[in-house]
This record gives sequence, C-alpha cells and structure tokens, in this order.
Amino acid sequence: MTSFSDLGLSEPILRAVSALGYSEPTPVQEQSIPFVLEGRDIVAAAKTGTGKTAAFTLPSLDGLPRGKKGSAPSLLVITPTRELATQIGEVAQVVAKQTGHRVLTVVGGLSYTPQTDALRRGVDVLIATPGRLMDLMEQGAADLSSVQVLVLDEADRMLDMGFLPAVRKIVRATPKDRQTLLFSATIDDSVMGQVGNLLHDPASVQIAHKGETA
Repeated sequence: MTSFSDLGLSEPILRAVSALGYSEPTPVQEQSIPFVLEGRDIVAAAKTGTGKTAAFTLPSLDGLPRGKKGSAPSLLVITPTRELATQIGEVAQVVAKQTGHRVLTVVGGLSYTPQTDALRRGVDVLIATPGRLMDLMEQGAADLSSVQVLVLDEADRMLDMGFLPAVRKIVRATPKDRQTLLFSATIDDSVMGQVGNLLHDPASVQIAHKGETA
C-alpha cells in the first residue's frame, strides 16, 4: 500500500496531510502527485469526490516560492463555481498553515474591495472563478505575470458553462513556461480540442471507474 510519504512530498506537506485527516492517497493522488512534483503538465480524468483537490494542492504548494509583501500569485487555480472555489480554498488554507503561503479565494457575488485589498497586500495562491478573475484583471487588480503553476479544475464543466473565452484570456495573461494541470471528470476529444493546446507534453492520469469512491 502506497503512503503519502512514498510520493516524495516534503515534511511540511506531510504535516498538512495529517491535519487534513488523510490516511492513504486515493488513486488520482497517487498517480498525479509525482508528476506534479517533477514539474510535468498533466491531464487528469477523475470524478468529483475522488480527492483531486489534494492531488493538485499538496504537490503544487510543495516548494512553491513564498512571495514578499505585495507579490503576485505563483499558483493560480481556476474552477467553475463558488462552491468548488471555496472547497479548494479550505484545503489550501490547511496546507498553507504548514508552508506559510498566503491563500486568497475570489468569487463573484461578493464585494470587490476585500478581494482587491488582499491582492494589493500580496498572495501566493489565488483560487478564482473565471468571471470574477476577469473582472479583477480588467480593473488592474490581478497580476498573473508570476504564475508558475496553473490549475484548470473541472475543465469539462467550465467549457459547458461557456467559460472558454475567459479561460483563454486568463491563460494568456500567465507566463508561457508555467506548469499547467488540467483536471476534469471526463477527458474527451471536445475537452482536449478546446484546451489541449494550453498544455505542454502532458502526462496522462486516468482513474478507472472502479476507483470512483473517495
């Protein structure tokens, strides 16, 4: 049985694993984490509830630089809904307690001021819904020029919800040499046809149906 410590994660991240109450990695975590730590782009097909938030959060925060005051985010996670953004933010906060990173979640339906103030003070990890992030970019509040790792979470749902133009615009604002992690419940030709060109030589992680339960 593989343990989290077999996957090459650092001590602070392993402490976060304990704090999150995880005992052993799910299949998507076991397969994705080593690729992310290697710096590879990945395309991972895994349904909601299989532990994919930790599959990208744990390794992405492992070794992520901590910015100075006022610095722009190094890790950007884009996800389609407020609920998902909030869930990812909660996991990232637990990890950040061990690593010292600053985490900010920005979603629509809330006041801009606390979000723009937090961005001005500086964040390391930015979790966002596409619409709100586009608004903040247009206001000049969100600078994506320092993003080292970009996560596209629930890519199929983002496309279904019509976010492709926003996602493309957001991706264009990030550096070309970033690491890109694409997670989706289904990876079919339509998903890859629309966003496959955003990745560079990605490793493929496919979780068989029998491994669906978290």
